[in-house]
Amino acid sequence: MKAELKKLCVASACATGLLLAAVPAQAANWLMLQGTERPNAKQKWWGFVQPAYTKDLGDPLSGLVGAAAANNGKRSAGSSIAPYFTSDSRWHLRRARVGVRGNFTGAFRTPFTSKMNFFTLFELAPNLLTFDPFGNRARRLSLDHMSLTFNHIKGARIRAGLFKTPGPEESFNAIHVLNYIEFTDFIAREVLERFTTGAQQPTGSNTSPTLGTPTNVAYGFNGVRDWGVQVFDRFKSGRWAYSYAVMVGRGESINHRRDRNGANELYLYGSAEYDLPGGRGPYKHGIKLFSWYQKGKRRFSSDASGASYDRKRYGFGVFALGKLFGGRHRHRVSAEFMFADGMLFLGPAGGVKGGNLIYAAESGNKSRAFYVDYGFFLNRKWEFDIRYARHELLYERNANINPGNERLFKEVTLGVQYRPRKKMRLTLNYIIKDASAPNAYTATGGLSAGQANAVTNNVKQILKTLDRRVALQLTWIF
Repeated sequence: MKAELKKLCVASACATGLLLAAVPAQAANWLMLQGTERPNAKQKWWGFVQPAYTKDLGDPLSGLVGAAAANNGKRSAGSSIAPYFTSDSRWHLRRARVGVRGNFTGAFRTPFTSKMNFFTLFELAPNLLTFDPFGNRARRLSLDHMSLTFNHIKGARIRAGLFKTPGPEESFNAIHVLNYIEFTDFIAREVLERFTTGAQQPTGSNTSPTLGTPTNVAYGFNGVRDWGVQVFDRFKSGRWAYSYAVMVGRGESINHRRDRNGANELYLYGSAEYDLPGGRGPYKHGIKLFSWYQKGKRRFSSDASGASYDRKRYGFGVFALGKLFGGRHRHRVSAEFMFADGMLFLGPAGGVKGGNLIYAAESGNKSRAFYVDYGFFLNRKWEFDIRYARHELLYERNANINPGNERLFKEVTLGVQYRPRKKMRLTLNYIIKDASAPNAYTATGGLSAGQANAVTNNVKQILKTLDRRVALQLTWIF
């Protein structure tokens, strides 16, 4: 843990130096926006819906050999639409959330509760909060948030319940103001976590007796949320503001009472924000430097030995919004570097729904990623975006893992946003995806030379189906 924190501090210091040497140009503070309320804020019902249409332009699977040939003609999970994973196009309701937030009023307001606020939100739509990942719909309604914040101690606010975990800017953002429709691959694969009772070892790797019984459906999902307690606050000094958060959570599916992992999750977060004139709320102008760290343990409940695996995620980045380059137009510039060690999710076996879920569980199995993002605001209604993301999955591997399991994912997303009204936004994204396997499979882990060649061929055929995608989404906040 000390080594990762040391790397994180050094990297954050470098990012700070580079930024301050660049443009003297406060950004949205998600700790405060989601965890606190203004002193005069009353109870407020609110929510949003996001109907969407998605069309994937990748091809169905073909050219698979051996036992995998049974999947020819099917859609790979990466070229189909979540959470169904069966078709290449769909009109669907991505999110429909409603809740109430604010301060205590009326009979509920006492000298003690006057320094408290609350946040509740429920999900109604068919998505990964209401589905069991790679399975079917498991619940009609899912909790999204349910928390209380105690503002009694100066410098150490306490938030308890279910809420977003401090982490990457992309996932820490309020979902209804995200600039892109889909998450980058690293966030979708390694931060948005699926929980399973057992898993399959990566193809061609030595069999592990401590992964339990492989399953093709996850029993739960985190949605970058957790049940826990967080100490946090924000301090201002001139045009600078500094924030911190320390959270201890369950590290478990948010919809299950039973804790199959038996260990707590630690979340650390820090940011420094420089204020720029203009903007408000989620669109406050400024520059933010941030870093984050998450650490916990996972185990597979179908493994009688109770073996556990370390799971670490950490990163750092910068976000800037405002009239950064002079002139009358606003610009958004952001970049983030992210790392994962242990409990890497590779996907379903064969690349299709119904295949056993594969994890590279041991420490030493590492993933790293980064993205750069730019947004240009023509006026109050029109915005144009571009994002490049790269994810190197299993760039370093435990000795048990066949080198053929390494993957490289790259994507470019072009976006247009139109805001006809203050609380309504239409987003169009054109996503160009590319995936490759840098290494061929070797004749180890029970694979013969012929089998290794067949698996190498099949992986190439599966990755070829990741191509382009068009997505259109309406966001209506009420």
